Amino acid sequence: MADIDVVYVTLAPTGAPSQGVVEAVAKILNKDVFAMRAVLNGKIPKVAGYYPDMPTAESVAQGLKSLGYPVIICHDSELRQRPAGRFNAHTLQLGERDVSFRDKGGQTTTFEEGSLFLIIRGTIRTHTEKQGGASGAAADASATPQNTGKGIIPRNINVAATLMTGIPIMKKTKEKPKVQSVHYGEFLWLYNRTSLEPIVEIIQSSFDYSSLGDKKALSSSQNMKVIVTELKTRFPQAILDSRLTERFRADVPFATPEDEVEINSRLIYLHHRAGSGHSTSI
Repeated sequence: MADIDVVYVTLAPTGAPSQGVVEAVAKILNKDVFAMRAVLNGKIPKVAGYYPDMPTAESVAQGLKSLGYPVIICHDSELRQRPAGRFNAHTLQLGERDVSFRDKGGQTTTFEEGSLFLIIRGTIRTHTEKQGGASGAAADASATPQNTGKGIIPRNINVAATLMTGIPIMKKTKEKPKVQSVHYGEFLWLYNRTSLEPIVEIIQSSFDYSSLGDKKALSSSQNMKVIVTELKTRFPQAILDSRLTERFRADVPFATPEDEVEINSRLIYLHHRAGSGHSTSI
């Protein structure tokens, strides 16, 4: 049996709705009024409902549109697809009306005049794990074998105690506990009007800010703001969306925390593309 590509109906909040509108939306979606109020008062586009086929989703979407809500229909595969590999910019070159980016491998890509459509500015979490300094619990270990000349024995066997008692006695080896830390950094994703994936990715921790020349600031966070300013100067029509500097849960079944930024950014892009005549700074 083929997998079903679930169809999502997504909507963008338009401001504080009246109680009547909340109840009407809840009725269309067959959902709880309280839950709908939270969605309609949100800050970013959200999945309002998911359906097994396009006709059902389109029927629901028409009802929401009749209430004045911007609605986008998309498939699960669109929101969940993993990027094969993004162009991770390491340096940039500022032209009068264009900006070129170069990655660490020497490849370049350029936004020509008028081609930059959307700048998503957000915060991404990275996890690192290392061995801590304190001792942990004893390991019961079955470690790498050691050849003693009289057969193969585990490295963690207590040879002296075993010879004294005739009973195999294992050493207790202390393991250092693993310490996890979370780091937050800013990113910029740059889009044209035709690609669901960003054309260029700029990561705060890996960009070479010396390419900004005399515009370079003292800190990386200030330099990210400088990059945004320079982009908006050359592409004044480009939309700047900074909502993903906050964390938002993705209302997609079985989405992991790692999926949140990817899914939310795609919803933001799709809604901007559908209504690109709206405000250019959020």
